[in-house]
Amino acid sequence: MSQSSFNGIPEAVYDDPGLDEYKNNPLVSCLPPLYSVKEVISKLRGKPHFDTSEIQLDGRTRVHAIARILRSFFQPLNHHLELEIKISLMLRQGYLGRNPADGSYYSHLQNGFQRVIQEDIEAYAFGDVDSTATSLSLFGCSGCGKTEALKRVLKMYRQAIHHPEYNITQLTYLRLDCPADGDLVELCLSFFSAVDKKLGTRYSVTHGKKKLGPTRLMGHMAQVANIHALGLLIIDEVQNLNEARSGGAEKMHNFFVSLVNIIGVPVIQVGTHRASKFFSRTFRNARRISGFGSLLWDRLPKDTQWNILLEKLWQYQWLQKAEPITEELEETMYDLTQGVMDIVIKLFALAQVRAIVTGAERITPLLLQRVYKDELKPVHPMLAALRSGRADLIEKYDDLMMPEIEANMLSMVASLEEEIEQKPEPVRGSDKVKKLLALMEQMEIPLDIAIPMVDRVVAEYPDLPITALVHKVTEYQVRKPNLESKPNKIKRSEWINLPSGDVRRIYAEVEDDKVYEGLKKRGLVFDLKALYAKES
Repeated sequence: MSQSSFNGIPEAVYDDPGLDEYKNNPLVSCLPPLYSVKEVISKLRGKPHFDTSEIQLDGRTRVHAIARILRSFFQPLNHHLELEIKISLMLRQGYLGRNPADGSYYSHLQNGFQRVIQEDIEAYAFGDVDSTATSLSLFGCSGCGKTEALKRVLKMYRQAIHHPEYNITQLTYLRLDCPADGDLVELCLSFFSAVDKKLGTRYSVTHGKKKLGPTRLMGHMAQVANIHALGLLIIDEVQNLNEARSGGAEKMHNFFVSLVNIIGVPVIQVGTHRASKFFSRTFRNARRISGFGSLLWDRLPKDTQWNILLEKLWQYQWLQKAEPITEELEETMYDLTQGVMDIVIKLFALAQVRAIVTGAERITPLLLQRVYKDELKPVHPMLAALRSGRADLIEKYDDLMMPEIEANMLSMVASLEEEIEQKPEPVRGSDKVKKLLALMEQMEIPLDIAIPMVDRVVAEYPDLPITALVHKVTEYQVRKPNLESKPNKIKRSEWINLPSGDVRRIYAEVEDDKVYEGLKKRGLVFDLKALYAKES
């Protein structure tokens, strides 16, 4: 592979694109191969670094490890694979009508010059130039993972490639965020800034002058897209476009249609349900703007995809008493998050931090409910609307405002540090503590008694060898002869740390008014009705 570059941009390397229609087109031949489903899943998947030895680290350090989930975890699901194949098709099909090798690219370029000169977005020099570009709309509620999925798909492509033989610096894709309450002028200006940032050009100075007005700016934007053979333009947060400031729905509609039908650049519009209403109204008569239709992403349904997501996510627990996912945990997670991807990840991370801070060291349904109640208050109205299933209520919460999760994690860590200052504890995962606990087990001392006993002895005599510590434990037993006979002295706040079969732990895991149901669900309440039916 060639190692040369042009201003830091890698030089094109041409490979067999796999299909006859893509051959002899340098803009396609330099793209990655057409990946199989298995390869796509592998490239999209995000796996946080996880080392089981880190489970024995102190709580404050483990919180840093848990933060990896927020940055790195991504489980590809069916709708992500659908997005990937559509982007793959749009990108390659869009280049069929802009091939430098057969001259169609230069015809588009000449037409672009005419649009700039005549200040008419529909002007042309060659009338026989065809567009093979299409468009796609991706809509859904905030937090469903639209932007993150797009970023991961786009990472599969080199964004900029230099073709020395044709003197073209190709931009395979460009992603823009619509400014809040923005208009088409601001969108064009952000386009020039994004191109400059990637290619080191000065289009913001030479082409991006606000005083040029929307018509001339759109012409310049279209021509820059032509010059750099832009393969795909992604316009995110399109609900931010101000219809009134942009000259009305018709003008916005004409601009996006022109990019696809006339300029030949494939476009993906990304936004919330508010945006979907506008585009479905204005694009319904466009010939190519809806060529790939619309993808509507909302909460995940409670199906096998949901199960796969949680099973993969549950593997990343930095808790000393971590337990596998259960049906009850799955039900609780879905009820609290309504399948909104972003909230699922954040609730899971915050629950782990809470489990460390409280000393529970495991995730339970009650812990999830408490974290949701305390830490995710900003999303309660939106999720309540989703639970209701009423479209009129859901529409009121078009933009889901997530809380600052890092701030929430830090506040919980602060409480952890206060606890550490008040009561220092040894690391229970050390070899010394493990050996002592093993000896306690051989002496048939219950764990709920052995753990605090060992903790106290090791805390008081951290430098003593094992043999001396055994003697100290014996002395401690002598000083507390009735310790074993009073296991019920465990504080109620510590019941959550008892073994899973202990009735006190079950009591701690359920709401106060649901104790009976919790015991019955676990088979601890005798079913008199069943017995009566059997005897009769």
